Amino acid sequence: MNVLLTGAGAVAETLPDGAGDRDPAWFDPAAHLGRRGWKYFGPATRYLLAAGHQALGRRHDDPPLDGDPSLRLGVVTGTQYAIARAHRRMDDTLRTEGVRGISPAEVPAFSMSTPGSQLAISTGARAFSVTLTNPVTAGLEAVHFALTALRTGRADRVVAAATDQAPEGDEGHGLLDGAAAVVLSTPDAAGPDDALAEITGGLSRFLPRGPGGRRDPEAVAAAGARVAALAAGAHGVRLVVSAPAGAAPLAAAVLDAVAAATAGAGGSLRGSGGRITEARHCTVSGMLELTALARAGGTALLVSLSDSGHLTAIALRSPEEHRFHHSSAMQEPMGEGGIL
Repeated sequence: MNVLLTGAGAVAETLPDGAGDRDPAWFDPAAHLGRRGWKYFGPATRYLLAAGHQALGRRHDDPPLDGDPSLRLGVVTGTQYAIARAHRRMDDTLRTEGVRGISPAEVPAFSMSTPGSQLAISTGARAFSVTLTNPVTAGLEAVHFALTALRTGRADRVVAAATDQAPEGDEGHGLLDGAAAVVLSTPDAAGPDDALAEITGGLSRFLPRGPGGRRDPEAVAAAGARVAALAAGAHGVRLVVSAPAGAAPLAAAVLDAVAAATAGAGGSLRGSGGRITEARHCTVSGMLELTALARAGGTALLVSLSDSGHLTAIALRSPEEHRFHHSSAMQEPMGEGGIL
């Protein structure tokens, strides 16, 4: 069973022309969440609430779902740095002031699952609320998790999302804040006319290093073949590999492996054979690319990579393309014995 992508939302920090000072006021919570109900939430939670509600087509102050729609809605969130600043601040306070310096209102921010839990509470999602924390790839891993949950009947709709606030210091140099969310539904829960795209498959793998310290080329080739297989020999496939700057050589090797495997399976890539984008929004980067590919249409393969070798891939296509193939198959002449 393929899954429909029926809604998308995002809030993402940008820099003018890729340079300049960061604007701490780039996100206005009141504009996205209203005047109340978010005061004690950290920035990553606020970003996620804004993106999640936008994807669902609702407001933050709308009443949560109840009944069967509530029981059949799930939330899965990917993040890497959502609470990094809160941990650092709490650590500094405990060392200098002791536990009395920690505000009770700030304590929930200690948990990595807080952003996703708050989205589940505000929407009334009761099927499940799960948080994934692999670096960079956790956003697309949330989509892969949602795909599996829908296919196995754990929910009828899932909000798959990612949110991150860049950490302070050198670790966060060059990284940007943001959140993105997509709503995935079973075909029964939302018709193809309501869909931006159809998610046809996904996978997660780890690319180990060989004896010399470099990535095992056989593992890279095998991963490329598995990713290419998600497109099932389609032509004109859009291929995007999203990775941090430090993983650029690995991203190039994966892109080449997917391109070679696609050609070997009789398919083809669009344009010059795919592109590599820098994952400056941490786990949110893959989700932003997914939304862009869904709106561009056609068949696409999206790969998210981390410096440590995690790889997650998602395959999608236009819902119109699915309807065309389905209609064509139904019109094929019947073979002997009436078997199609």
